[in-house]
Amino acid sequence: MTLCLLLVRHGETLWNRERRFQGFADIPLSSKGEQQARALAETLKSVSLAGVYCSDLMRARATAEFIAREHGVPVLADGRLREVNQGSLEGKSLEDLVRVYPALLERWMAEPADVEIPEGESLRAVQTRAWEAVREILDRHPDGAVAVVGHNLCLLAVICKVIGLDLNNFRRLRIENGSISEILFTAHGPVLVRMNDTRHLVEILS
Repeated sequence: MTLCLLLVRHGETLWNRERRFQGFADIPLSSKGEQQARALAETLKSVSLAGVYCSDLMRARATAEFIAREHGVPVLADGRLREVNQGSLEGKSLEDLVRVYPALLERWMAEPADVEIPEGESLRAVQTRAWEAVREILDRHPDGAVAVVGHNLCLLAVICKVIGLDLNNFRRLRIENGSISEILFTAHGPVLVRMNDTRHLVEILS
């Protein structure tokens, strides 16, 4: 059994560009995000994908549809692959957080894993639901290659689970919009092969 799991972060949105908190808010891709999605589809064209899965939010779904179109496979959306529910922080900036929720920010910077966002959820809860979805994908596809299009914190939580990194240390990892990270699931356990690969985006203007 060897499954190649390609973890793809969705293309850019305007809220990404404006550095606003973006969780369950259903924000579409920006024009740059669509360019990134097309570049992803082009670079993954040569990979024989047995499936394309994604969050059910439009920024992830739209990115996944560009990829799936090249392979003639359906896009299978799963709400468990959503970003962290940012609750009352949705749409706010870091400056807003400093002003309105200074104690929350202090806890988030120190030990973020179990900080529950007001009217939202914790990173630990996201890891639990996302990993459940990934395990089901592994059961359906014991071999081959599968793409999973998701979000920053959600995908970082999955990667932390794979490599055994404490969620409180997730900031040691970074994935950009439109990036590809690759995990091989083998009989001897999972292996992180590459992370935050953005070589396909070099010609897209910043």
